[in-house]
Amino acid sequence: MPVTYANDIAPKFRPQDIACMDPRGIDLDSADFMCDPTATFGFADHGNAQHVYARLSDGSMPPDAPWPGDWLATYQSWMTDGFQR
Repeated sequence: MPVTYANDIAPKFRPQDIACMDPRGIDLDSADFMCDPTATFGFADHGNAQHVYARLSDGSMPPDAPWPGDWLATYQSWMTDGFQR
């Protein structure tokens, strides 16, 4: 079964994560935003999702409690599975 944003990724973002990123134009609460194939953020495609992953994997997001490795692996699987909603 493929990893989906709604079931597997979005629940990992806390309300404070969503509130922190919203003023920066990052809508973690929106599958439409996160699954947008046309967004770039310096990436070839799915730039919103890939930009968030880059910040999660380098430990800069969220600033108070980096994601554990299994959560990052789930996010990577979601991207590999085709950014399913």
